Amino acid sequence: MHPQQRLENHTLNQRRVQFDFSQTPEHWIYDNPFATHLINAVHLILPVGELWMCRSFNEALPYVTDEKLRSDVKGFVHQEAHHASAHKVAQDYLRYYGYEIDEFIASLDLIFKQLNTAPFGLALAKNQEYRWLTIRVGIAAAIEHFTTMLGTWCLDDKPWQNKTADAMMSDLMTWHLAEEVEHRSVAFDLYMHLCGENNKAFAYLQRQTIMLAVAPLFTFAIYNCFKKLAQQDQHAHPYKNYGLIRALGHTAIENARSKQVPSFFSMIFSLRHWVKTSYHPYHEGDTNKALQVLSHSPAVKALTKLRAC
Repeated sequence: MHPQQRLENHTLNQRRVQFDFSQTPEHWIYDNPFATHLINAVHLILPVGELWMCRSFNEALPYVTDEKLRSDVKGFVHQEAHHASAHKVAQDYLRYYGYEIDEFIASLDLIFKQLNTAPFGLALAKNQEYRWLTIRVGIAAAIEHFTTMLGTWCLDDKPWQNKTADAMMSDLMTWHLAEEVEHRSVAFDLYMHLCGENNKAFAYLQRQTIMLAVAPLFTFAIYNCFKKLAQQDQHAHPYKNYGLIRALGHTAIENARSKQVPSFFSMIFSLRHWVKTSYHPYHEGDTNKALQVLSHSPAVKALTKLRAC
């Protein structure tokens, strides 16, 4: 466990916030189909991926001997489970506007099922099962690096403020990304704990290898989700035939123009931190800023008011 994180003495709690998208327009980032569909891509991929992480972390719990880390892992699982539930509600918003997404989501679910306890249906020996578990947690840590960068961007740039986007969907995304910053260290700490104090060199080499696979796959998954949505929207005609490179380049243009999407190149540049032997997610975000943003979330305020009644 990172010593500075211990000093924070922060407990992760699930916020069972609720969202109603019945009044949310199709292009919730106003007059910006590109930004809307790029951000909407997370509604397709995250519920499947986050529930996969929850299963992996629950499998890891029996191996956790540090009580603070054990508490953090449980808090992480509770938060990620509710993230998945909230984005499933957002999937209904997409279905309402006629987007065919179920077959695509089913294919994503099948892919993640191949990465469960027995990878691709292979039978593993006991020691191999444990090593595969550390790899799965390492995959989660690599993904959490990117969600932390997205969260930090969201908290710093406030991309959907000043009435430039639907308030309800903006609240969902901001709440989610603030919690990603809040629990940014858990996956990495769990990975290092499972690898063990005596295997730091191996843990470093393994996580670099994992990132070599995760970075392009994560990028390609988001792109495919974006393209799936853009191709079904007559107002997104300029973007529906964008290839991967052109779409990624357009994120930088859109980030410079409106700040409503993160730049892909900034995300990749963040890997300069990941490759350091001294890397720790604690230094990649600000817990206090995340908590401050969460305290101003309309959904969190409504939940707090409900609990007070």
